[in-house]
Amino acid sequence: MTDTPLEAQSSRQPSLDYVLPFRLDGHNIHGRVVQLSDLATQVLTRHDYPEAVNRLLGEALVLVSMLGTMLKFDGRFILQLHGKGAISTLMVDYAPHAEGVGEMRGFAQFDEAAVHEALKQDTSPMGLLGEGSHMAFTVDQGADMERYQGIVPLEGETLAEAALEYFQRSEQIGTSLKLAAAPLLLAGGKVEWRAGGIVVQQTAATGGIDLPPEGDPDYVDEEWNRLKILLETTQDSELLDADIEPQTLAFRLFHEEGVRVFDTRPLRFACPCSRDRVHNMLRGLPEDDQKEMQTQETIEIHCDFCNEQYVFAPHEAFVTSSQD
Repeated sequence: MTDTPLEAQSSRQPSLDYVLPFRLDGHNIHGRVVQLSDLATQVLTRHDYPEAVNRLLGEALVLVSMLGTMLKFDGRFILQLHGKGAISTLMVDYAPHAEGVGEMRGFAQFDEAAVHEALKQDTSPMGLLGEGSHMAFTVDQGADMERYQGIVPLEGETLAEAALEYFQRSEQIGTSLKLAAAPLLLAGGKVEWRAGGIVVQQTAATGGIDLPPEGDPDYVDEEWNRLKILLETTQDSELLDADIEPQTLAFRLFHEEGVRVFDTRPLRFACPCSRDRVHNMLRGLPEDDQKEMQTQETIEIHCDFCNEQYVFAPHEAFVTSSQD
C-alpha cells in the first residue's frame, strides 16, 4: 500500500457505504465487496489520528463489515487489536439495525510520540502494534446469550494477512481477501477517506478447506489457488475508486466463473452514546463512587468511539433523568 493520498476527482460520486455479497456458481464459494466513503470519513475524521493509524482503522472497518454482514444475529460483532507497541488498542464493532442497515464505529488508543518515532523508522501501520500483540473477534448477542470469542496472535505484515492467519487457525475455512484505505485530498485542504476490500471464502457446506483425496498429503486444490491468484490481482486503486461499482469489480475478476450478486447491505456510522445514557450510567455507579465524584468540580465522561465529551456538574449528575 502506498502512502500517497488519492487524487481528488473533478466530479464527486454519490456516497456509497455498503457490502455487496456475491457467489461463484458451481464453486461453493461466496464473497463480499466493500465500499466505504461517508462511514470511513465520519469515523476517521472524528479524531486527530496520524494517517498510519487511520489507514489501519479504515482497513479494520472494511474487515468487520465483511464478517459482520455474514452473521445472522442481534448484537454486536467486535474486532479488537491489542498491541504492545505504539498502538495499544484498536477496536471496531458492527451491529445490525432493524432498518436493515449495519451500524459501525471504531477508535484507536496509542502513544502519539511513539507512533511518530516508529514512522521515522518506516514502520508499517501493522508494525505500530508491536511484537507479541493479538487479535480478538467477539460475537456479543446480549446479556442472556452465550458470548463467543476467538483470540489469535497478531501475525503478518498487513491486517489482511493477520485475518487470514485467524481463519487458518480458528475457522479452517479457505479464505482470501484484500483490504485498502487511503485519504482523499479535496480543494481547500479538506480530507475525506475511502476504504474498500474484497473477500472470497469457501462455504461451510464444503467442510472448510478441502481435504486431500484419500489422504494424499501432496494434494493441491488448483481451482481454489487459481481463484486466490485472481483476487490478488486486485489493485488498491480499484477497491477505493468510487467510479468502479462493486458488482463491476466482482465481474471483472470472476466473470469466467459465473458471478451471482445479491442485494447490497447498506452501512452507516452510529454510536449509541447520549447524554441520557451517560447520566443513567453515572446513577448506576456504587454509592461510594458517587460520593467521591460529587467532590469534583465537574464530572467529565468521554466516548472513545465518537469523541463526544459529556460534562456534568456534581449536583446534576446523580439526579433522576428527565426521561425516567
